[in-house]
Parts: sequence; structure tokens; C-alpha cells
Amino acid sequence: MFSQSIPSASDLDKFQKFLILGGGSSGDSAAKLLTSKGKICILADKSPERANSLLYAEVLSDNHPQEILVGIDCIIKSPGILPDHPILEEAKQRNLSILSEICLGRIFYKGPIIGITGTDGKSTTTALTYHILKSKYPNSKMGGNIGVPFSSFCLEPLDLVVLELSSYQLDDSPNLELTASVILNLASDHLERHKTMESYAEAKWKIQNLENPNHISFINPNFFQFLPQGMPKNNNLQFIGENHKYYVSLKPNQVHTPNHSYDASRFPLKGKHNLMNLCFSIALAETMGMEKEEIQNQFESFQGLPHRFNRIDNSGFRNQYKEIQFINDSKSTNIHSMLSGISGFKKGEGLFLILGGIPKLEPIDLFLKRWKELECPLWVYGKAVEVWKKEFDATGLPVSYFPDIPTLITDLKNKIDFKLEANKGRKILALSVIFSPAGASFDLYKNFEERGNHFESLIKEEFS
Repeated sequence: MFSQSIPSASDLDKFQKFLILGGGSSGDSAAKLLTSKGKICILADKSPERANSLLYAEVLSDNHPQEILVGIDCIIKSPGILPDHPILEEAKQRNLSILSEICLGRIFYKGPIIGITGTDGKSTTTALTYHILKSKYPNSKMGGNIGVPFSSFCLEPLDLVVLELSSYQLDDSPNLELTASVILNLASDHLERHKTMESYAEAKWKIQNLENPNHISFINPNFFQFLPQGMPKNNNLQFIGENHKYYVSLKPNQVHTPNHSYDASRFPLKGKHNLMNLCFSIALAETMGMEKEEIQNQFESFQGLPHRFNRIDNSGFRNQYKEIQFINDSKSTNIHSMLSGISGFKKGEGLFLILGGIPKLEPIDLFLKRWKELECPLWVYGKAVEVWKKEFDATGLPVSYFPDIPTLITDLKNKIDFKLEANKGRKILALSVIFSPAGASFDLYKNFEERGNHFESLIKEEFS
């Protein structure tokens, strides 16, 4: 069964043969850790031919649960594996221990951990929090869902760890006994796994450790509209948002805490949603004992994450394209994230928007409303074409459909050239081309990084 608490290292010593269910970075990292402890690791994966076989005593297909589980003492489950996988169902019948990779790392790491979750902004907030804290805690690391498995560095004698935690990782784990935790927001996402917003919220809620009086949890109060048991009363539960002690203000941009007000005018990331991310990071930094001046200096030097609303360098572009702003927001994999990125735009500001990939099980109404406000041209590619076409066509707004990104970019360039030629000799408003797919990348790419890199290379090829 799934572990209900963090086992001790001595408990783990009783197990000799482990099944890693699902390879990938987290599975491979867990195998390296366990092998270093003298354990035997078997991999079960849907694509065994693509596995790093050197890490495992045996690599098998995950199609035969009864055969695979012979002699297995414990299962390490990768977060992408659904909880009703046949191997897990069989393991529960046999009363085998099932651990997440995050839980495995927690067995060995005994230092303070900050955990950050939410539907959108968790990678940015994790990186920003780490960026601020490393000035006080230079011997620290970040990892988790942000791309560096916790089990890859859990044996190191670190002062502090900052983890991005997905709902999948939290759902698979017991109480991780975190020092501090954050729930940034909650919007419709991952319902293909969680089924309901209530179940999704309950998975996120597992990040907190409020039974420990020394734990502090910072949460967007809107989260509790989805949590079935409602809002608990706890002095260590702190809210971030309007009409609370931690909040942001615009014009001028400031972040306010019960202790200080911070000038955010030089914070490199724009938009209210990024100020909210900053507010959470500042709250965590204050909790970990940092002074105002130190926090202020650190967040002003933060440059953001690759593929998260990054402006593409146009220094090599031909002169006629120098005024066009190309934004790579490939990390946007749901509608809520995409809407956050375009929140600062208004009708007539020259926005060209590109969507695509595999849409999630989420309502599209909020985007349709926003699109009607902006009346901007829209380009759609990949699997999203067949999913969204009917609803997009019904708006009567300008939209074009393409099988892939290269053909889309060719059409985009033609439209931009036509617009520039039509306005030759007249000053036109600067154009902004935003690639914010609002869908998963797996229809055409391995991950959002590969998708974003391909988009950037195509833009530089066409406009340089």
C-alpha cells in the first residue's frame, strides 16, 4: 500500500529488491540512489527499449504485474504513473510498500525543506525563492518537479532545500514534514487524473504540515473554495492576497508583509501574477530569517526561467523586425497559465497569439471571453486544432490552423510582412508575438523545453 508516513532509513534497509515503476529522470535517479546503497533495482516501463539499462539489474515491460512483482520488496513510483496502474493494484493486494521518489529522498535528507505548489507559477516561484535564499544559505539546492530529482542530491549535507512539488508528487507521498510550504493558486488542471477540483485540491493540501507548530504555510485564500473540509483555524496558516497581511499593490509596484514594504519597480518580471509570486517568495525569505535589504537586492537580480515568458533576443534580426517582440512561453501548458501571461495586454496593442499542443480537461470559456476583449489574431497548431476549432470558429474572430509550428511560423511571417508593407512610411504600434501554447507538448515534442527551443530557432531563422 502507499506509505502513510515517511519510513526510516533502517526500515528501508529491510528491503533488498526494488521495482522502479516508470523510468525517466525521477525513476533513474531513485535507481542510482538505491544502487549506491547496495540495493537491486528492476525497472518496469511502458517503453523498456528506451530505458537506461545500465542502471538496472533488469528492464521489463510494465504489462505483466504478477510476474514482475515476484521477489519485490518495495515499489518506487514515478509521478506520471496513474494510481490505478495494474502493477500498483496488484502490489496493494500483496501489501507491498509503495513510495514516491520524493518520499525516498526525504528518508535520507534531514535538513529544512521549503515546498512550493500551485497550478501556475510554481517553477518561477521555486527558482525565485531559491535565488533569494541562496545569499543567506549558499549551501542549498532546489529541485523536485522543476527538473532536478530530489533523490539525486538528498545525501548531500545541505543547509536548505527548495522543492517544487506537483499534485502528482504530493498525491503519492505522505506528510513530507516540510519546514514551510506554499500553495500559490488553484485552477482547472490535471483533471484527467484527479477527476474533480476537490480531489485536485486535496492532493495540493498534502503539502502543509500544520500539525507541527513550527511549520508555516502561505496560501492563496481562494484555494479553500475547492477544499472539501474548508479552511482550518491555525495560527501558522498565513494568507497572501487582497485584504490580508501579505499583499501586492500596483502603481507603484510594491510587495507588503506584516514587517516591511518592498519596492518592486525594478523586479524584472512583469505583471500582477509575477508580483504575487514575488510576495510568496519574500514571505518565505522573511520566515527563513533574511533581512529586508538582503531580500530586496536579491530579487532585483532575478532573470526568470527559460521558456517562461522570455523575450527572444532580436539583436540579429533584420531591421524591419527589430521592433517586434517575440515571447517564448512554452512552459504554458494550460489556459490559466496562458491567461496570466497575456493579462497586461489591451485591444489594439498589436498582440499576435499562438496556441497549440494537447489541451487539458479544462473549460475554455475564460479564454474565449478574454479573446473577445482583445480581438487579436490567433494561430493554432497540433492536436489543439481538432479540440478547439469548433468553439474558436464560432467567435467570428481571426484564427488560422496548422498541423505544426514550422508551417505556422511561415504563415505568421507572411502576415507580419503584409502588415509592415501596408503601413510603410507610417509609424505603427509595436507588435508582440506570444507563443503561449496552453496545452501539453507531447503531440509533437518530448517536453516543453524541446518545443520552446524549436520555436526560438524557427523565429531566429525566419526573421534574422
